[in-house]
Amino acid sequence: MRPKSKSSFSVCMSLLLTIIAFTAVPAAAQHDDRAIVRSILEKNGLKDMTVDNVAEFGRDGRVIVLNLNKRGIDGVGITVFPMEIFRLTALKGLFLKGNALREIPHDIGTLSELIELNLADNIELGSIPSGIGSLRNLKILDVRYCGLTDLPPEIGNLKKLESLQMWGNGFIELPNCVTELSSLKELYLKNNKLTKIPYDMIKMDNLKYIDVQLNYLCNLLPEVDAWLVSRDRRYKDHQYCDNVKR
Repeated sequence: MRPKSKSSFSVCMSLLLTIIAFTAVPAAAQHDDRAIVRSILEKNGLKDMTVDNVAEFGRDGRVIVLNLNKRGIDGVGITVFPMEIFRLTALKGLFLKGNALREIPHDIGTLSELIELNLADNIELGSIPSGIGSLRNLKILDVRYCGLTDLPPEIGNLKKLESLQMWGNGFIELPNCVTELSSLKELYLKNNKLTKIPYDMIKMDNLKYIDVQLNYLCNLLPEVDAWLVSRDRRYKDHQYCDNVKR
């Protein structure tokens, strides 16, 4: 007598359980965000800090905020961008203020869920990569005191950006790509070397606050001057116009 064959249902269930068993472990390993953060701390000599000191987690256990601001840590801080960050694909907030970074990888644009990025006070950074233009959900970008003199044109792709903080850099002219930020509400340009503002800025209807004090904005076009006065009526009181030849 031939042995009874398994039903089609049993065969399918057996196959499904095999597939689940095969795929579950790699997926869990891929999303072990706590281990990734712990690795970042160890590799950067931050052994006195715990994962919970620097990370906030969502309900699914994924890291949604990573705060690696220097915050009084001895030494110069983080000198090389931790590449493990790109494995934290649920990140919405990334804070790296006050470190000693000299380069941000182009792959920063792969953090597609990012809403806030703070790179302030990395004084030797000098530039930000074009990949930043791929952060289509970004609303807040802080690049104060980063030694910047220009921006990549791809910045104009950040259509959800609402706040751009660029105090204390070396801008002589504000790049035209800033005028493409259609959702921008706040723009901080204090203490640069600006001598002019793009004419198209007066068309930025959503931009309600702009800080341009401590620059060289002394001979602007009448339309641009009037627009700036409408945002900050005292902006002329805080320019280095005595140093500008008329």
